[in-house]
Amino acid sequence: MKFWKVVLGLMLIVGITPAWAGISTLVADTKSGFILKSDNATEKKPPASLTKLMTLYLTFGALENGILKMDDRLPISEKAAAQPKSKIGVVAGESITVKDAVLALIIKSANDVAVVVAEALGENEEQFADLMTRTAKGLGLNDTVFKNASGLNEEGQVSTAKDMAILTMALIAHYPQYYELFATPSFTYKGQTYNSHNTVLQQYEGAEGLKTGYVSAVGYNIISTARKGDARLVSIVIGEDTPLKRDLRAMRLLDQGFHQVDVQRRAEMSGKLKSAFNPLNRRAFIAKPPVQVFLPLMKTCWQQSQKKLARSSVPQKTKKKVVAAVDTAVEQGDNWSIQVGAFEGEQKARQTAEKAISILGAIGKEIRTPQVNRFFRSRIEGFSRNEAQKACQRLLKGTGWQCFPVAPQG
Repeated sequence: MKFWKVVLGLMLIVGITPAWAGISTLVADTKSGFILKSDNATEKKPPASLTKLMTLYLTFGALENGILKMDDRLPISEKAAAQPKSKIGVVAGESITVKDAVLALIIKSANDVAVVVAEALGENEEQFADLMTRTAKGLGLNDTVFKNASGLNEEGQVSTAKDMAILTMALIAHYPQYYELFATPSFTYKGQTYNSHNTVLQQYEGAEGLKTGYVSAVGYNIISTARKGDARLVSIVIGEDTPLKRDLRAMRLLDQGFHQVDVQRRAEMSGKLKSAFNPLNRRAFIAKPPVQVFLPLMKTCWQQSQKKLARSSVPQKTKKKVVAAVDTAVEQGDNWSIQVGAFEGEQKARQTAEKAISILGAIGKEIRTPQVNRFFRSRIEGFSRNEAQKACQRLLKGTGWQCFPVAPQG
């Protein structure tokens, strides 16, 4: 007997009956779109971290269309680093790969990483949330409004069990190659391993994963998918009062759903019944992904975020580490340079160097803009080693620019 069935039996024996009233549930066949069973499925409630499913849907769209690659690095802002738990503790001024970001959202439900992704693809979280809502409308999620990328409680952010089922079906249909990542049991970031706490994935036979969530305003939520034979179901639970009850309910819904699929198929084969269930909005998993409309905007925002990273060849170095690197460098003459950025356009590189010269009062210093790959380095020549070090310290302290000394070449 499965673990969850044993636990449910014990709950009933000791008189612990789940509080079913007011909880939204739904189980549906992802292939046909038929709703097999539902309760309060159109009631609007805070989606909590189920919100991150749309954050991931947009990320997968960017990956599918070549805007992002899994090994690209996303810049981390102070806002992202300051997000409350659940988080992986990203550090402002550093960066994280797209792959690690995706796994952090799926496995750890990391709020800090949700903001990192939002700022990379939407310039800021508010604009990204607007893209999320507009994409939702394009999928037929008519009762869903997103206000942020993480699911942290915010006034006006709502969805329904029905809409979350449609979103799940759209994700499976449009991005099947990334859907498989939801079954990942763990990932490691900066030496720390994070394990999935999705009990349904661990305990239910045929489970393929997906997303859990919690906010005090609604309770514990979960989206689960599972497959038996050629049938794949999605179950939604929104508003349970404990994680255990949430998980047990989700698994019971899947059991009921698979049983109904068997009944339905036998009835259809006998010719006695053509359709016993109501279909969801099928355009969600048949039509062209609405994210296509927003690709130009996401591409522009992504390019802007990359420029932020490119302003320093050592974006993950702290001020102390930059100074330490200078202290241990081998001095090679007096013609040292300082680098104050790297840009796709040579004019921008030169303008930045000119601004740095003005700030430093370094009149007479020579500007160089050597090109490396597709970026022009913004450099100022004519310093001694000690002067270069002090100039960078001054810029770091006064402007926050990621300046660093460059030793003479040859």
